[in-house]
Amino acid sequence: MNEVLNPFIIKLANASDVIKILPLLEQLGHPQDTDNFKKRYLEFVAAPGYGVAIAQQEDTIIGMIAWSKALLLVSNAVRIRVEGLVVDQKHRGQRVGDQLMNFFENFSKQFSPCIIEVTSGARHVKDGADKFYYKLGYKNAGQMEKLYLRKYL
Repeated sequence: MNEVLNPFIIKLANASDVIKILPLLEQLGHPQDTDNFKKRYLEFVAAPGYGVAIAQQEDTIIGMIAWSKALLLVSNAVRIRVEGLVVDQKHRGQRVGDQLMNFFENFSKQFSPCIIEVTSGARHVKDGADKFYYKLGYKNAGQMEKLYLRKYL
């Protein structure tokens, strides 16, 4: 495990952070056009229940988590979905991801009862993404077991 050299803070992102988030999205496998992403970011965070938080070390963003909220028809619970979680490669193993998830889970408690949903691309299994979520108590078993399918239109 890498040693934390400098402390970092977790906070809600703002529009001035957009440019600094782009390299993280590229590491996640989602490179973005700057102008399109700026517009999409502003629309995203303006939607009720949507948000982005960052881990910042001095002037550098070393991690990011984004989420969305949806009401459920068959339950009183609210579903809050992690839309993206990434920690800069140089800062992995320093509990940045744990702290981002902790911030997000504490934020989500205001919508209780809520179900937090995460998905991780199969390409990230080699990086241990599934083990990371299992360690935090997330599971895909029993009544909550899901089969994730999608179709682009």
